[in-house]
Amino acid sequence: MSKTKTHQNSETLVGIVTPIQWGKDDQVTAVALSATDDEAYLIENGEKFIDLVQKCIEASGKVKRDKKSSRSIMIKRFSIIEN
Repeated sequence: MSKTKTHQNSETLVGIVTPIQWGKDDQVTAVALSATDDEAYLIENGEKFIDLVQKCIEASGKVKRDKKSSRSIMIKRFSIIEN
């Protein structure tokens, strides 16, 4: 069985926190960052960002990309961007 190669880099992304999964009673259980590069990044530590759904943030952390175009970010630092 071959291993999937993943690239990890620390990057800063800007985008909007969007819901991608819901649980009982339509509560958001997972979120992604819809970034300005027109890509969606699953937020690996998303439970901390559920209250920021539909907010624009600048997020820094480890970004993972695999060959199947799956992207995710483990956010280390972030700030809310006010309009």
